[in-house]
Amino acid sequence: MKTLQELECVKALLESHGLSLDDDVEYTIGIFRDEELIGTGSVSGKVIKCVAVSEKIKGEGISAKIVTSLLHYLSGKGVHHVFIFSKPESAEQFRSLGFREVARSEPYAVLLETGPHGVEEYKKELRKSFVDGKKVCCIVVNCNPFTLGHQYLIRTAAKECDVVHVFVVREDLSLFPYAVRLRLIREGVADVPNVRVHEGGDYIISRATFPRYFTRKTDFAAAQAALDLEVFVKHIAPTLRITSRYVGEEPYCAVTNSYNEAMKTILPKHGIRLVVVPRLKIGSEAVSASRVRQLIKDGLLEETRELLPESVFAFLKSPEARPIIERIKTSDSRH
Repeated sequence: MKTLQELECVKALLESHGLSLDDDVEYTIGIFRDEELIGTGSVSGKVIKCVAVSEKIKGEGISAKIVTSLLHYLSGKGVHHVFIFSKPESAEQFRSLGFREVARSEPYAVLLETGPHGVEEYKKELRKSFVDGKKVCCIVVNCNPFTLGHQYLIRTAAKECDVVHVFVVREDLSLFPYAVRLRLIREGVADVPNVRVHEGGDYIISRATFPRYFTRKTDFAAAQAALDLEVFVKHIAPTLRITSRYVGEEPYCAVTNSYNEAMKTILPKHGIRLVVVPRLKIGSEAVSASRVRQLIKDGLLEETRELLPESVFAFLKSPEARPIIERIKTSDSRH
């Protein structure tokens, strides 16, 4: 979109379908007829989103033209594995364009993909880490940064289960970059032989890719949890024969707590047990990554020592961590 007026036309068309324009879109196209916007679609990363067509011209193949144009744009950027989110009632039109359904969460959304390296390829990679056991569990973490609390959760699961699969959320929206988070986690559990650490990949759904524009604000947490858990129970859990999922109790974040509540409802329906582990406390306060970041922001790096594994504290004292520490000190981000 080149002008503010065109952008307002896009927002109006989306709103007529009960949708909204996501803040993270990087490229938007519109099809006009007689100066009236009749179709629009956008891209964020490898995700096609915010696709809408005027009710006046349904059946003319405008959606297909929009999606084909956006696929061409992404191909030009070297992106060939592409996702699209659809309302359940509209999913069939995207399957006719070569998209494959990954998961759906009624009544919110359907996740589809096209191109190579899809969910079946991801599952093939996971099978390389398959270890048989009667009690196989899963933990999904961000670890911004990895703390003694995270380590305690993983070690608790490792004592109670034969195999622990730890998935690290890959979306790089945290103050600690993904590569650093992944490395510090692996170092922090290297001495626990029954733990396997995995890259989260595209199938641990993140806020960056989930279609916020499909849902009212009050529905977003429920919709996000429903789709993420559908991917988990349909693809990840069966591949690794996961029988339980471990989480830390969440006294601080309402969104995370809402997600945990959704797991209590959804996972048992698929024969998966949810285990909520009380937070590790040092003194009277629970250990949390947000507490570590606040201490760093306040210039109290030495006081983080009691909250972190030795390897993480050593990293924070190294020259490599200086840009991260400066970013934390100047950032207002909660993440």
